[in-house]
Amino acid sequence: MNDIIVVFRSRADALSFSSRLFKHGVSGKVVNTPRALSRSCGLSVRVGGFAKSVALAICPQDATIYEIRPGGYTKIG
Repeated sequence: MNDIIVVFRSRADALSFSSRLFKHGVSGKVVNTPRALSRSCGLSVRVGGFAKSVALAICPQDATIYEIRPGGYTKIG
C-alpha cells in the first residue's frame, strides 16, 4: 500500500493534524511540501499506507490528500 501526503494551507494545520494522528496511535511525519504539490504553507504530513484509513477519517476537509506513487502523486481527496 502506498504512503499518502496531506497538504495544508497553514503550518498550524499541518502540526495540528500530526498531533491528532499521534493521539490516534498513528505516526505521521511532518515534511516539506514537494514543489509539485506546492500550496501556501510549505508543510505537509506524510502517513504510511497502512494508516491511510485513519488519516482519511480524521483529516480536515480543507486539506488535500495525495497518494505517493513511483511515477508521482495522485490526488485522492
